Amino acid sequence: MYYEWVKYLHVVSVLTFVALHGVSMLVLFRIRGERDRKKIQDLLSLSGETTLPMYLSLGVIIVTGILAGLKFNWFRYWWLWAAIGILVASVGLMSAVAKPYFTKVKSACELRPSGVPRVSDEELGEILGGSSTWTITAIGVGALLVILYLMVMKPGV
Repeated sequence: MYYEWVKYLHVVSVLTFVALHGVSMLVLFRIRGERDRKKIQDLLSLSGETTLPMYLSLGVIIVTGILAGLKFNWFRYWWLWAAIGILVASVGLMSAVAKPYFTKVKSACELRPSGVPRVSDEELGEILGGSSTWTITAIGVGALLVILYLMVMKPGV
């Protein structure tokens, strides 16, 4: 019965993480075509509101994953260590790529005290239309798909 609850909480926390992170992904793509600075700031604020619960769900994923790994002695298999490595690497890469990108967009939307934007509309468009959106998406979706494969298929077991 213990493992069923751990597995249930693990799956619920993964679904919660994906749902909360989906807000940030939606914002990432929604702002690409937006030029209204106030709308962009509102969308960034919405994305930011999901950060704490997203990281809390990630914490539950980690704790329940460790408990499941201990229960079944899965720490002896390479696939679990690969999944952990990919998770750590993707969190690091997302922090290194996504956070600075959103900070840059937020800064580009700020107005000077005079009411004039800090960057031109053209510069804002270049920031929003750059390759960061696709890089961030590739990191997150790629990591999720590989970890999902490892967790479900458990190669080598």
